[in-house]
Amino acid sequence: MSGVRTPGLLFVAETGQDDGCSPETVIRGMGGSAGVAVAIDFGANNPGMREANAQRLVACWNALDGLSDDHLAGGWNVRGMSSYAKGLEEKLAAARVLLSEAVKPHDDHLAALKAAGEQPVINPLSVRINNFLNGGAT
Repeated sequence: MSGVRTPGLLFVAETGQDDGCSPETVIRGMGGSAGVAVAIDFGANNPGMREANAQRLVACWNALDGLSDDHLAGGWNVRGMSSYAKGLEEKLAAARVLLSEAVKPHDDHLAALKAAGEQPVINPLSVRINNFLNGGAT
């Protein structure tokens, strides 16, 4: 895969007819730029199929946002994506452990100052890290 493509997420924008009066559905990039006009149609017996196919294409595109073209060209399948996601979860868990260790001395210091009746100075970064650790990955 190579070449320039519409960046980011897509959405199904409108359904209409092209210059030859053939039905088409336009898929646009989130910035409003046209990504592609699809004319996937299977006859009068399936009038909603073109729209459904466009919605499916958009869902697949958006689900794969962030993956390199090389990964996609390499034939990634559900097993490969699941393995990749598991690796990301493991990295997130390791990052949580490191962040917990990083804020522990600060938290211990704050507790000691409070116990001594002193007004502690709170590190804003430690507050953000604690919020992240307590709130989950967002």
